[in-house]
Amino acid sequence: MSTTPGAPDLEARLRAALAARADLVTGEDLTPLATVTPLRPRWSTPWVLLAAAAVVLLVLGVVFQGVGSRTRSDEVAPEPDAPQLELPADVGREWKADDLSSPARLDLDGDGRKERVEFLAEPTEDFDGRVRLQTTLSTTGEQAYGIAELGTTIGTTALDPVDADDDGDKELVLYFDDLSAVGGGGYPLVFDLRDGLLVQVAVEDANLLVRGQVPVPGEGTEHYEMVRVHDYWIEDGDVWSSRSVNAFASGNMYLFRPERSVVDTWRWVLGDDGGEAGCRVKGPESLTDCAPGQVDDPPVVSPVATETIGVGEEATFDEVVPFSVRIDAGDPASLVVAGPGRMPSSYLATRVPDPLVNRQQPTAITSDGVSLVVTSASDPSVVQVLAQSGDFLSRLMPVGDVSPGAEGVRTWLTQNGALVTVVPGADDTWQAFQWVWVAREQMAAFPTGTVCFDDVADPDTARSC
Repeated sequence: MSTTPGAPDLEARLRAALAARADLVTGEDLTPLATVTPLRPRWSTPWVLLAAAAVVLLVLGVVFQGVGSRTRSDEVAPEPDAPQLELPADVGREWKADDLSSPARLDLDGDGRKERVEFLAEPTEDFDGRVRLQTTLSTTGEQAYGIAELGTTIGTTALDPVDADDDGDKELVLYFDDLSAVGGGGYPLVFDLRDGLLVQVAVEDANLLVRGQVPVPGEGTEHYEMVRVHDYWIEDGDVWSSRSVNAFASGNMYLFRPERSVVDTWRWVLGDDGGEAGCRVKGPESLTDCAPGQVDDPPVVSPVATETIGVGEEATFDEVVPFSVRIDAGDPASLVVAGPGRMPSSYLATRVPDPLVNRQQPTAITSDGVSLVVTSASDPSVVQVLAQSGDFLSRLMPVGDVSPGAEGVRTWLTQNGALVTVVPGADDTWQAFQWVWVAREQMAAFPTGTVCFDDVADPDTARSC
């Protein structure tokens, strides 16, 4: 269990004050929710936690910011907004564990033996009640308990335990999952054993200890948000969290994040020894230290889909639904779609000189029904995306500030079905975009990152800048 060296006088005065007021406190005066001890990234501060035996009332003495080694904690005024520690309600003794829940085993009291923590679910109609944390301490044989609100009482399990205050005992870590958040969301909850109670730890800078996509205010458009990706995990007995250095476009069920991205990381601690922050590179299944000058991976803009058909030619497709397309000569030339079941009628490629149809479908734009990319053999500014809408092929009109055929930009279709546009920037850099279907007959360009080319005419030469 944690102690706070260097504050005996303060503890004695607080104990005396509590004892003097014990007879004035009744059960009705106690708040039935557990709030908490500060958990901090980078730094932390001394604090005092006392219990008055007469009323079993927990009191958070003081929380100090930036107290130096030569300054006594009882010589500094407490912060007016310091978190207050209150006794968790002793409810739920009769609750039962959910069938999908698994007890946690960890050494809560530091005697080298693991306690078994049961998770008892408050019965509610929607399974969204509280969870009682209950165990018997191996040192004393007494029961310790706490209360957690996890959003659901179904399948409560603990993450690996941590020792956030480096005192030899372990803290229990549960988690709240926000299943309604796009891309997932939530945060961990840390419980420390204090005088027979499992007390939930308060988190300083709680916005850094979350998981999921967090929008950046003032950025994005009506079609997408710019988000930073947050995560947390347990590593070597510590709680860690990360936040992407750069923001990424998110919308319409897409998140355009590079395969490997640079993240800021924090180690979270209790006590007065401070935390750590650093730079790492996060990949799909990896987390490594940053190299000097580390940047995000460039967006994927290749390989290019180069096979096309022209007037008088025909091609078959079977990636989404089987169908065939031919280009009949005429003024203008027409596209004729054929296949089993209900197929859209022919589409007139109006004012497209020397029309070409790419043999790769733009499946990254739409993976439902017939879709095609039409270009011109004689006019590189022509880029049309056609998508099935009922019995017809409709042209998706570009909306927003980017146009696939604008002067100076380059647009191509990749072999994985993504329509990519790159817009020139400063110092030979290019801003890459990928097109997304955002409305019935509209598509918008979502930014995917900055890229440089050894030869912009050859997208396979793309590299980091």
